[in-house]
Amino acid sequence: MYRLDISPEEQQALMEVLESSISEIHSQIIRADRYDFKEFLKNRKKILLNLRESLQHVEPAQQGA
Repeated sequence: MYRLDISPEEQQALMEVLESSISEIHSQIIRADRYDFKEFLKNRKKILLNLRESLQHVEPAQQGA
């Protein structure tokens, strides 16, 4: 388990990057021809979804704390 101290602005930026990546991976899954690559992408998407879920429940670090 890692601890990550980020500001609310950094948390929001990270959420936006995750959302963009999840959307892009979804498009890649649809276009993928090879089964093994498609499975790799599905696994990666699951990881990103779990990370997004975890990040949504994290309280951003307080300034000066």
